[in-house]
Amino acid sequence: MGLERDKALVYAALYASDRPLTLGELKEVLGTSSETYVGKVVEELRKELERSPFELVNTARDAVMLRLREEYLPKLKGLVRKVRPSRGMLKTLAVIAYEQPIHLSRLARLRGGHVYEHVRQLVSLGFVEARRVGRTKVLKTSKKFASYFGLEDDEELIHRKLQEGLERKMRG
Repeated sequence: MGLERDKALVYAALYASDRPLTLGELKEVLGTSSETYVGKVVEELRKELERSPFELVNTARDAVMLRLREEYLPKLKGLVRKVRPSRGMLKTLAVIAYEQPIHLSRLARLRGGHVYEHVRQLVSLGFVEARRVGRTKVLKTSKKFASYFGLEDDEELIHRKLQEGLERKMRG
């Protein structure tokens, strides 16, 4: 197919995807069995994008995502369709990820009444799953959350990674 065409195909796949794509998924897109070749295509595309408003970002599990560079966000504030969660919503998501499974009522006691709106938005974005149990809901992170943040869909692993991040932050 040729390197230029393959770069364009990877670029299109990453643009169209709402989550990071693994090298295995990109191998399928390109119709190749060589992970080395896919890595070369990704690195060539990364170099090409150095002069553009977009960048390729590696996630924790050998996946790559395309995103708009931070310096462009303030000028495009009204145009960017993707939801940029507020700091409070991200904190709510972090508590859900760390404490999962967690009852909505307990989350509200920990974070306050504003979490009901946060949870509604997080569920609509697909980052959180809510299951009704009695008069409350039990919350846990979704596969989309794990994929988006480059984590495995394993509650224990997510908890451990969050703990490590907190410890690093506390050390400075």
